[in-house]
Amino acid sequence: MQATKLNTATTYLVYKEISPIEIDLVGYFSLAMKMLTLKKSSLSSSKEKVISRFGYYDEDSDSYKVPAILVAQFGRNFDDESASVSGNDLMTITLNQVKTALSYLSGKTVFLECEKEQKLIDFYKEQGFILLDNEITSKNSKELLQMYRLI
Repeated sequence: MQATKLNTATTYLVYKEISPIEIDLVGYFSLAMKMLTLKKSSLSSSKEKVISRFGYYDEDSDSYKVPAILVAQFGRNFDDESASVSGNDLMTITLNQVKTALSYLSGKTVFLECEKEQKLIDFYKEQGFILLDNEITSKNSKELLQMYRLI
C-alpha cells in the first residue's frame, strides 16, 4: 500500500497461531490520522456538543473539523483453507488498536469510508458507527459513504 510506504498509514496483519511453527493470516486493517468533516446540519445538538470538544467549527463550510483515525482498509481472509476470524472479532481488534493510538495522541473519533452496499452499512452500524449524510467518490470512481463513531 502506497500510504504505508509514505508513512501516512500503518497496516496491521492479524493472524492465528495454528501450531508453534504455523500461522494463518486471517485479516488486516490500516489506520491513518486524518481530518473528518462533519456538517453542522447533520448533527443533533447533543452530538454537536460532544463533537465540539474534539474539533473546531469552520464557519466557511458550516462544519466541524475533527482530527480522527481513519480505518483506511479493513478485510478478512475468506479463503476456505483459512482459520478465519469473524468480522466482529476483527473490528474489536481494530478498535482496540485505535484506542491505543488515541491514548497516545488524544481524541475520541474514528471513521471509515465504505462502498454503498447495505450489507456493509449494516455491519458497521452494528459496530457502533453512525452514517454521515455525505458521499464521496474514490479514485476508481466508486461511491463511498463515510461513517464515524466516538471511542
